[in-house]
Amino acid sequence: MLQFQQVTKTYGPQPLFEGVSFQINPKSRFGLIGRNGSGKSTILKLILGTVEPEAGQIVRIPSLRINYLSQEPHITPGNTLEAEVKSVFQEINALQAEETELLTTLGQGQGNPSEQLLNRLDTIRQTLNSLDAESVDARVSRTLKGLGFSHEDAQRRVEEFSGGWQMRINLAKILLEPTDLLLLDEPTNHLDLAACEWLEAFLSGFSGAVLVVSHDRRFLDQVTTETLALDLGRLTLWPGNYTQYRRLLAEAQEQQVAAQERQQKELEKQSAFVERFRASATRSTQAKSREKQLAKVERIQVTQTDTRRMTARFEPAQTSGRQVLTIRSLAKAFGELKLFQNVEADLQRHQRIFLLGPNGCGKTTLLKLILALESPDDGEIRPGHNVTLGYFSQNQLETLDPESTPFETLQNVMPRAPQSELRGALAQFLFGGEDVFKPIRVLSGGEKSKLALAVLMAQGPNTLLLDEPTNHMDIAAKEVMEEAFLAYPGTMLCISHDRYFIETLATDIWELYRGSLLAYAGGYTYYLETREARHAQVDERLAVAEDVKGSSEAERPTSEPNRPGMSPLQVRRDLEKQFNKVEKSIMGVEGEIDTLNQKILAATEQQDYVSLQALSETLELKNAHLSQLNADWETLAQQLG
Repeated sequence: MLQFQQVTKTYGPQPLFEGVSFQINPKSRFGLIGRNGSGKSTILKLILGTVEPEAGQIVRIPSLRINYLSQEPHITPGNTLEAEVKSVFQEINALQAEETELLTTLGQGQGNPSEQLLNRLDTIRQTLNSLDAESVDARVSRTLKGLGFSHEDAQRRVEEFSGGWQMRINLAKILLEPTDLLLLDEPTNHLDLAACEWLEAFLSGFSGAVLVVSHDRRFLDQVTTETLALDLGRLTLWPGNYTQYRRLLAEAQEQQVAAQERQQKELEKQSAFVERFRASATRSTQAKSREKQLAKVERIQVTQTDTRRMTARFEPAQTSGRQVLTIRSLAKAFGELKLFQNVEADLQRHQRIFLLGPNGCGKTTLLKLILALESPDDGEIRPGHNVTLGYFSQNQLETLDPESTPFETLQNVMPRAPQSELRGALAQFLFGGEDVFKPIRVLSGGEKSKLALAVLMAQGPNTLLLDEPTNHMDIAAKEVMEEAFLAYPGTMLCISHDRYFIETLATDIWELYRGSLLAYAGGYTYYLETREARHAQVDERLAVAEDVKGSSEAERPTSEPNRPGMSPLQVRRDLEKQFNKVEKSIMGVEGEIDTLNQKILAATEQQDYVSLQALSETLELKNAHLSQLNADWETLAQQLG
């Protein structure tokens, strides 16, 4: 479909990359990776044709359809979400508008309609059928739901959504619009875990080609089958996804080093022979011959890579007590929106807990409650002994003074530190030379994140509360942060949608689900294996609570047996009907309690304390329901005499 042939692109005196060649086929699944500023977005613009190369050429098949997800949302103010997303079906929309106009004309006409109008109407309907126009509503609904929009969102105006949700609107549009090639620039940046998983499933069934620029390693592993690595102006094609690429790259580098060492030993051996026999009367000719051969040998060079690495390290100023946080009966709501209630949790020293859940469920609010930036509606949060909190917020990047410099920003935190120490701390985050004196406003999003983390590190907290700390960072920076957090001797509570990051670091998972906090005593893999069962337990408990509420209201007898307009016989029959219904309900609930007790016994024997907690909560609700039913039975029995 598309070929890069020895393409070179230059910005300023230095080439951004040169001699780049690769080919995109109809079923290609490429992951394009590289450090920030290496030229990934320029590759996308070259494919789109919005910029031109200095050398080489880009060959595209005629009528190639390309859809591009950029980092900037493009919406039409005034449109509803539904109208905005459906706007991508331009041909279908135009044909349906023409069909409506023709039907109006035919309805207003007198006598027999013209054959020309009828033929045109028939052609329109055949074309709409071939375009599968009837499935548009269902496709739009599935896509919006998969990306996290509610049914009610469909009629909201697009400008009412936040920037992150507007990016999701853009993503929905390019996924729905017919295309041959999808170019996705950081598609998971504004998605929660559920939406990431949905997008992976969507792309696995997509019939066209995909080229993804992403720092989300898990997403790359799930979606791509080939990797384009852009490094120091070279673009190298590797088979396999990101994990396979890393393994192959390490093997290739090892082989190059080994081959170079073998060649060097042989060259040294031959050079020694030449030096030894250069002046020999009998072997000088042979020595000169070998010297000529040595001059012709092409030296093996190990491929150079960008080895600049952050060396971040977090050192707490003091050690906290074993119990870091105690959360009891915590509840929080904003107006009618109830985020969570009756939250019970304990955070222990050295735990690295990741807080998961859909956008809007209250993850950031929970961090703010811990920091006392918000007040709970009920319950309490008690910090442990010697606990010092450090907080990294996504909004923290906006609070950096744009006219200040990295050096001045860190100096405000470490006013007594000498200049050499400040520059050394900034160098750990790759701020070197004159970069430390640049105004913050010219820094990239990734550089601002690094600076915010440098400030956090300088404060020396022993408990880190992190809200998306790796956003905007390239893969190399993420890997360094993983090493730093693994070595961190304190405690972490982190919000992140980077599943690779979670999988590497998490000792435990907390999940906010339907107003409850679910604790998983294991890492991300354990969470994936058990979440469906845990969700089912919560769903069952909430359904039981709803049934208890509904049945109690429906089954509760009236205190007054004489109803106006009813004869004594009718009143008695009504009471008997209620009595029989309650008696039947009591038998059913008693049977459910027996089953729950058996499950609790099995969970106790298996030491499955997670299931035990959920079963016990359900049993408590069932017992409360049974108590109410028994009270109702006694009331009815008294009324019946």
